[in-house]
Amino acid sequence: MSYFKFRASACLFIISFMLVLSACATSGGGTVTESGQLTASKTTSTGDEAVTRTYESDKGTITLPEHPQRVVVAVGDYVGDVLALGITPVGAPDTVFDAPYYKKYLNGVANIGDSSALSLEKVITLKPDMIITYDEKAYENLKKIAPTVFIPYGKYQYKDRLMELGKVLNKEQEAKNCLADFATKIAEKKQALSDVIDSGKKIAIFEITGKELYLYGKSYGRGGAILYDELGLHAPEKVEKVEKAAFEKGWASISIEALPEMLGDADYLMLGIRGDGVDQGKDILSKSVWKNLSAVKSGKVYQYSIDDFYFQDPIALTYQLERISDFLVSKK
Repeated sequence: MSYFKFRASACLFIISFMLVLSACATSGGGTVTESGQLTASKTTSTGDEAVTRTYESDKGTITLPEHPQRVVVAVGDYVGDVLALGITPVGAPDTVFDAPYYKKYLNGVANIGDSSALSLEKVITLKPDMIITYDEKAYENLKKIAPTVFIPYGKYQYKDRLMELGKVLNKEQEAKNCLADFATKIAEKKQALSDVIDSGKKIAIFEITGKELYLYGKSYGRGGAILYDELGLHAPEKVEKVEKAAFEKGWASISIEALPEMLGDADYLMLGIRGDGVDQGKDILSKSVWKNLSAVKSGKVYQYSIDDFYFQDPIALTYQLERISDFLVSKK
């Protein structure tokens, strides 16, 4: 080989080698333009091409997989939303396994423990490519395992939350379809309950625990979103206007002496008794202050299961809609 041919071959080799190094150095992370818009990037790993995107979370910009395959939902309140979007998480907290409407969706899903005391070891073994939470304390540890999306609880009402999770999971169209289907179900029930809704009758949500008594509004589960947002019913005026916290904050603590004032004008009552409130529940329900309430005397009290009425997502709310509608129709 001549000297000049040898030099040319060497140069071509060096140029090719530098291009490979350059490609390796720039692979892996998405690119955000100066305007802040996302541009997908492609990361090559063991021959497989993975596309990522960025998401502006409450904890800053994070890089997420374009199509997440192994999602851990670290808080029970968001599990139903993820299921409604057609994604089966690989891990979820223990609270969701008791809800009857989730059971058929949770086959093969790992129990990662109590939401407030997750098993990080279990989460690691699941090899998630995305984690979703609202727990401030757990967030710092979870983000070390996989990209973790932080969505504060209460920031969104259920519809907006589903749409936000649709954005996170790249399932925005599925979120829109899900809400449209649910709107159709609501419209059908409103038609069946039109006389109750149009009559202006009042309904209140009352819950008993081991130590406290609570009133609930429309943003803290217990069927409130169905009753007050979707069906358009109202609580007694004193609950909505005097005890404003029940509707502004989602819940309000009250005393047993306040029951006649707060619940006396209710035509219907939703009653929940927590596991630690069984004894206090028996005591209160035996007292005249409870027995003399108008809704109690007319037999228009629906005792709901805390597990069944805790969550607010299209799956849980569909179940609650059926139970509430059956109750109201039977007690017209």
